[in-house]
Amino acid sequence: MANNLTDDLIGLIFNIGQSLREKVHAKHSSDDCSFMHMHTLHFVKDRDGATMRDVANLLHITPPSATSLVNALVKKGFIKRATDANDRRTVKLQITKDGINLLKKSFKKKSAIIEQNINKLSEVEKKSFINILNKLSK
Repeated sequence: MANNLTDDLIGLIFNIGQSLREKVHAKHSSDDCSFMHMHTLHFVKDRDGATMRDVANLLHITPPSATSLVNALVKKGFIKRATDANDRRTVKLQITKDGINLLKKSFKKKSAIIEQNINKLSEVEKKSFINILNKLSK
C-alpha cells in the first residue's frame, strides 16, 4: 500500500512540474525560446566560458546539435562567441545583456505562475506545504 502511495506522489510531482513547464512555455512563445534554449542560457550565465562541448554534454546531445542550438541563441543576440586567448581553436560562450534580460523576464513570469498556483492553497495548506518541502529538502 505504501508503495502505491509513493508511486502516486511521484507521478503527481512529475505532473505538476510538467503542468508548470507548459504554462511557462505558453507564456514564452513571444520570446521564441524553447526549454533547451533557456536551459542553455542559464548554463552559460552560470559557467562563463562554457564551450560547445559543455553545452552538448549538459543537454545530452551531439556537438553539431549543440552548435545549431547555440547558433539560434547567437542569432537572437542572447549569447556571443569569444575565441580563447590561449587556444584559438576553442570557442567560449558568453551570455549577453539581452540574454540576461531574457532570463530575468523569464524568472518573473515563472514566479508569477508559481505564485498563482500557490495562492490556490489556503494559509493552512501553504504552511503544510512549506513543512513538507522543508522535510523533503533535508
